[in-house]
Amino acid sequence: MRSSSRPLASVAALFFMTGMAALIYEVLWLKELGLLFGNTSQAMATTLTAFFLGLAAGSYYWGRKAAAYREPLKLYAGLEVAVAVCAAGYFILLEAYGRIYPWVFDCCGNHAGLFTGVKFALSLTVLFPPAFFMGGTLPVLSHFAAPNRDDLGRNTALLYGVNTLGAVAGALLAGFYLPVWLGFRASYGLAMAISLTVAAGAYVLSKPQTERSRAPVETGSIVFRPLAVIAFMSGLSMLALQVLWGRMFAQVLQNSVYTFALILSVFLICLALSGFLARWLMAVRFDAGKLLFGSLIAGGLLVNIGPFVFLAWTDELHYIGSDVGWYAYLLQIAAPAAVIMGPPLLLLGMALPLSIRLAQNHGPSGGALVGQLVGINTLGAIAGSIIAGFLILEWMGLWAGIRLIAVLYFLTAAYWFSRTTEITSNYRQPGLSDSQKLFRSDWWSQRGGLYLPAIGILLAVSAFDTGKLPLVKVDPVNEEESLLEFWESSAGTVAVIRRGEHLKIKVNNHYTLGGTGSFKLEQLTGSLPVALHRKPRSVYILGLGTGITAGGVLEHPIQSLTVTELLNDVVAASDKYFGAYTNGLFYDPRVRVLHEDGRNYLRGAREKFDVMIGDLFVPWEAGTGSLYSLEHFRTVAERLNENGLFMQWLPAYQLSQVEFDVIARTFLEVFPYATVWRADFGALRPVLGLLGSKSNQDFAALSAERHQKLLLHFAGDLVSIRSRFEQARLNTDDRPIIEFSAPVSQRSIKTGRQEWLVGADLIELMEALQPSVSDYMIDVPKPSKQWPQAGFNLQKAQWLRYQGRLKEAEQAMANYRKLLGEEEQ
Repeated sequence: MRSSSRPLASVAALFFMTGMAALIYEVLWLKELGLLFGNTSQAMATTLTAFFLGLAAGSYYWGRKAAAYREPLKLYAGLEVAVAVCAAGYFILLEAYGRIYPWVFDCCGNHAGLFTGVKFALSLTVLFPPAFFMGGTLPVLSHFAAPNRDDLGRNTALLYGVNTLGAVAGALLAGFYLPVWLGFRASYGLAMAISLTVAAGAYVLSKPQTERSRAPVETGSIVFRPLAVIAFMSGLSMLALQVLWGRMFAQVLQNSVYTFALILSVFLICLALSGFLARWLMAVRFDAGKLLFGSLIAGGLLVNIGPFVFLAWTDELHYIGSDVGWYAYLLQIAAPAAVIMGPPLLLLGMALPLSIRLAQNHGPSGGALVGQLVGINTLGAIAGSIIAGFLILEWMGLWAGIRLIAVLYFLTAAYWFSRTTEITSNYRQPGLSDSQKLFRSDWWSQRGGLYLPAIGILLAVSAFDTGKLPLVKVDPVNEEESLLEFWESSAGTVAVIRRGEHLKIKVNNHYTLGGTGSFKLEQLTGSLPVALHRKPRSVYILGLGTGITAGGVLEHPIQSLTVTELLNDVVAASDKYFGAYTNGLFYDPRVRVLHEDGRNYLRGAREKFDVMIGDLFVPWEAGTGSLYSLEHFRTVAERLNENGLFMQWLPAYQLSQVEFDVIARTFLEVFPYATVWRADFGALRPVLGLLGSKSNQDFAALSAERHQKLLLHFAGDLVSIRSRFEQARLNTDDRPIIEFSAPVSQRSIKTGRQEWLVGADLIELMEALQPSVSDYMIDVPKPSKQWPQAGFNLQKAQWLRYQGRLKEAEQAMANYRKLLGEEEQ
């Protein structure tokens, strides 16, 4: 290493930490603003756009400023301090926005475009300042690292790769460990501490630099403009690919916070390696122009065949790792991600470093040049994420979208080739003789190179046409399944599937929202909570699913029903295929079905309800853990009328004892009165309900004969067994225990290390609740007083029969019939 570049290794280490802090910030910002604005794709897109705009503006501005500093490391230190200071202000702004958000929702909530604009403005206020200073770090360090302009491309590629590796570390820390170890707020403080540590290190390393070699005389924009186009198209295509590949893997994964973090980390690792590869190829004096052309062609081809490799690897969209433990599961995710994303990213990720290399002796100073190209690249990234999320997935679909991005790479290569005639007449590589021009072969100087992009496009629409690949998995032979219809959007893939005589809705292939096969159960989850209220007038349900649950509510003489559903296509599927099972839900004047994030709606709306129902949520799905949080339960309590009831249904067959204890303790922290209900009596897929209220519960509403049988579903008083949950942790927005523990529990249960809350464990819980039942039976008509105990015996009998303990099962059934009375035999 030359003496002038000896500090580069130390600075690279600091820049690694910068990348790590940046990803921690980004993950935490997206999480917090998702909770405030809602976890809709539109809200996430506005947040990312605000962040990227800050990065782009900062890159351009600070790149131009860098040339005026003889001590660029001091400027770098100042930028890191500014990031930490702006990040600290985020706490104040977030608290303020939390207070005014109900007013904003009230004013703008009914106007989707205006509401999105307000969210964007708020995101911009929170995220733009720190992102503006973050964006300046690479251009400033590039100015420091290349006092000789001939080193600009090579050393910038090194910094790019190291910073991206730091981002990998940040993504893994924020995605796997920090929220559970420290909580979000302390993790945010850690990121600020890292920024300040980097600032201190940069200040210590700083010293005046010798006068830099002067930039050559400008040759005009003939070189820079096509490279700016390359930078823009690289950012656009790369972020679009990240969105599309993320959706592709969502079809076969657990889709927890961990799997998203892992896919992102593999993506970033490949980008980092592409930076190192570009640096090495520059060092061995590869022809940068031809290398750029070849990488675009080869990378585009690999992108186009990726879906075929994916389908072969997953055996036509089978769930990955259905029977393996946690670490084996992570490896089974990482392997196809690396194989499918790795090769194209290694090639395509070189586009930005190679563009900087090709432009390094043209245009403005080194820092300004890097700042402009990186800023343009970031603007392309904004366009790519929006185009992929809101245009491609909505209009074209996943597979056609990936083909489109491959074609864009071929077209970009053709554009670059078409500009080389002008460039070769003006550009010579440093160190080469005058006769050794950038593109030296006769073949290149002619138009033969345009055949390669044309061949790539032809292959994309013929031999490698992804447009007809399957997106929804059905098993017509073993499961008698057939696909009726599916929808693709930025929010997910929604499908209606017929299985035998029944219909069901699936999201992203493996997340079932319910179906007609469980009609009675789903209807009961809507009807039972309303039946328990003395005089239910207004009802709210979080989650539509098939609409059968909401239809169960309409069996009662209520005045209004409000249902929120995150996925608009689920609303369309329910309306079109499940109308016969929903009691006229979509045509009842008392009903409002809103396409909204339910938690966000409740936080912003001012109306109150007599009965509120939380539908079943898969606990390990990213984002659903917040629906079991302390803050959400408090919002629900605020939206309950006096004597109001809130029923949170829980899939016991998807919860371990640990997760149930956490939810129960969190629930009791908000609702002083809480009882437990069973939606069914099955042995393998039991559903439990936690009924919370702010005042004492009574079952006088069940005195009507048609409702008395619902007492079979009463399990007991949750408060009476509070001591069982004292050691459990609270599930909060700051410490999202459920979101991080449930995915690991799922994999542990697959290998037999843990058990779901079913069978013997569930029966033991029901037995613990039994002594409290009698306290609620005082005002219940005498014939029904023993029905809760009868329900317990029925549930116990089902489990014993499943175990093959038939004699004990028959005894439990005899007890069940006896407790019901002779008239029920």
